[in-house]
Amino acid sequence: MKNWLKLWCVLIIVAGLSTPVFAGGVDNKQNFSAAYAGSLSRNAATDGADAAAYNPAGLMYLQNGVYLDINAQPFTFDYDHTFNNDTQTATSVLVTPTVFGIYKTNKWALFGAFTINGGGGETEYDDGNIITQDIGSNAAKGAFTNAGYSQYEAATGTTRPNNSQLAPGGSLSDEYAYAKSFDYTFTTGVAYKINNIVSVAAGARYILTDKKVDIHGTYSQGGTDTYVVGKYDQEAHGFGGVFGLNIRPSDTVNIGIRYETKVKLDWDNTVGDESKGTVGENILWMNNRVNGESYARDLPAVLAIGLEWRALPKLTVTPSYTYYFEKDADWGNQNHNTDENSYDLAVGLQYDLNEKWSLTTGYMYIGIGIHPEDYGIIEKMSPPLDCHAFAMGVKYRMTRRLLLTLSGTGYFYQADTDYENSSTVVTYDKELYSGGIGIQYRF
Repeated sequence: MKNWLKLWCVLIIVAGLSTPVFAGGVDNKQNFSAAYAGSLSRNAATDGADAAAYNPAGLMYLQNGVYLDINAQPFTFDYDHTFNNDTQTATSVLVTPTVFGIYKTNKWALFGAFTINGGGGETEYDDGNIITQDIGSNAAKGAFTNAGYSQYEAATGTTRPNNSQLAPGGSLSDEYAYAKSFDYTFTTGVAYKINNIVSVAAGARYILTDKKVDIHGTYSQGGTDTYVVGKYDQEAHGFGGVFGLNIRPSDTVNIGIRYETKVKLDWDNTVGDESKGTVGENILWMNNRVNGESYARDLPAVLAIGLEWRALPKLTVTPSYTYYFEKDADWGNQNHNTDENSYDLAVGLQYDLNEKWSLTTGYMYIGIGIHPEDYGIIEKMSPPLDCHAFAMGVKYRMTRRLLLTLSGTGYFYQADTDYENSSTVVTYDKELYSGGIGIQYRF
């Protein structure tokens, strides 16, 4: 048990180093390990400690012992907003660590994991984006005057925070937009082997979330320059459950099923001091970001199903399907914006060269249930789009106890255009590449 406590200490330390991950639904993410980055299909996994996140009941097919699995995934990406014959781009490099700990015996196992199960990442548009474009356009039309405020108050039944205004007819320059959004996730649970065919798992999950947004620029009108800044933080936390079922009808076929409950999250909103009492606070109010108030943005429930089929002595095929119940989650005033639930469909292959070396590859399609005309601030900053992803990796069993995994994934998103929700037609596009390195040790 001392080893188990040490593993939890590692999880807590790594939490302080983390940045968000990508792939999955609108909010939910699934990039939890280097093994995943090399195959994109782990819903029926039984061969690694990361099964704690993908197929917890499948942990019962690991050898007995204590496992520590530490992963790092570097990401590089471009997010593009194209409007008015110009493209504004956010480019960044992030590194995401995750940790898994397992204590496995003949009949049961304890598992713990630190992952990032939601959030849109960290994005920075040095020259602004469609959000700052909309602010400038609306200001020029008189949206941030007494008349504009009164019209919004009548429509929403809310009250402006202050009387700061922007005279119509001006323009916004020196634009900048930044957002960071991620959900730190701690999971612990128990797996139990009922017999040689069926095992089950159940766990509890705690999610601590954080969002930061900083949008600013200089509004010029009639020889007067006004610095406009809309800055706010949001925090929330909640609990959920994880349940797993693993069925192994034969030595060559394994089925994994995982269900994650919805996590209720009420986001507490704090407007930055730079915005309080200024027109920036009014702009945030008109985007439902009011100081001291909260709004719902639950992390949706997830159903994941996978198959592991040893088609040949050295070849394993692993199809997976993951479904995100976004329409059942409470997203406050954005509930009506989700047209359908998101999903991803993947297939992976593993070929064992010998006892030490294995090669993996995989393909995944991500279908997103929200469209650009329904994006809010966070979606505009980090647009969720349909995607084709391709992966490859290598596993090296350095010793009987030590496993090294190296992998890489390319995510190629399908550009989509908003003709309705912005001051001008805007096309969203992005491209993302990730690597993975994982080290697993069995004590």
